[in-house]
Amino acid sequence: MSNSFIKLLVSQLFANLADIFFRVTIIANIYMISKSVIATSLVPILIGISSFVASILVPLVTKRLALNKVLSLSQFGKTILLLILVGMFIVMKSVPPLVMYLFVVVISILDGFAAPVSYAIVPRYATNLGKANSALSMSGEATQLVGWGLGGLLFATIGLLSTTLIILLLYIISSFMMLFLPDAEVEVLESEANLDILVKGWKSVARDPRLRLFISANLFEIFSNTIWVSSIILVFVTELLNETESYWGYSNTAYSIGIITSGLIAFRLSEKFLAAKWKSILFPLVSIAIVTLAIILFPNAQMFLFFSALVGMLSQLKEVPESVFLQETVEENNLVNVYSVIEVISTLSFSVFVLLMSYITENFGITISFLLSAICLILEAILIYIRRDYLK
Repeated sequence: MSNSFIKLLVSQLFANLADIFFRVTIIANIYMISKSVIATSLVPILIGISSFVASILVPLVTKRLALNKVLSLSQFGKTILLLILVGMFIVMKSVPPLVMYLFVVVISILDGFAAPVSYAIVPRYATNLGKANSALSMSGEATQLVGWGLGGLLFATIGLLSTTLIILLLYIISSFMMLFLPDAEVEVLESEANLDILVKGWKSVARDPRLRLFISANLFEIFSNTIWVSSIILVFVTELLNETESYWGYSNTAYSIGIITSGLIAFRLSEKFLAAKWKSILFPLVSIAIVTLAIILFPNAQMFLFFSALVGMLSQLKEVPESVFLQETVEENNLVNVYSVIEVISTLSFSVFVLLMSYITENFGITISFLLSAICLILEAILIYIRRDYLK
């Protein structure tokens, strides 16, 4: 891997770990202050809404700034905001939840600008897209796996201020490393109006049948993946497995371990996975559908941990060729616009699908939800097979 990509990978690792610590700390602190589940639940909702808004506006930002500058300035902005918040924690005995919500919104907007850019910048830095996407995925999932548990432990053992200082240090390290990223300019026509830039990615998706296939398949998958949302999988764990809520944490850990394991496999065998992308996408899809059906046909606590790891592994094996396909299909200067569209569609559809799947689970039972999830994966597999010529 190139030095530029390694700098990107490490800087993103520190930034992502700090982001998770920040979310855990804010959620825990708001709950301690308010003792309200609703007040606490507002944090992930505000993060989602802020990221959604930022994703829409990303093309306007990249018109004026190089991709690496967007990453650098967004991270620097988050660092300044956290520095201000640390000062408030020192000066004030208690920061009101409303003020913390404001910081969450602004930091999440800056993070929302960085998310599509961090994907779009990969082809400019990476010499091997398969290995690069595998490395990013492993890094991201390992950070998630470690971050939530370690963040809660830090907050519980050393307190709010000390944890926030650690987050600030991680932000500073990430900001410093991003200063050394090579320039990655996006060429735009000076005559292009802001509206033209905002709809550029949408026009690309509408015109290119390969991108339409990617979006359509992704929608099936997003709906299928909603069964793994905490509010739904907890129903399965408690009602069918007769386990406590803590068991859900074990299944999440198993899922993450599966993703990290498959990332290592994909990293070592990236050339073979990319030799026939449609096969590398189709096989995991069919396999996940079979595993999903097996979960409800054979509801067993020990087997569920194995199945969770297997689903994580298979989903990641499929994601690497998908990412490379997108990065190879779209020209570099338009990639950030297309990623912006995908981020907007994914965020909006996931929110709608979670509500829909929650309604189905509550009214028709968890078994029906898992059946629908498997059916969606099979439909996606059929779509991939029919349109396999687009994925060569």
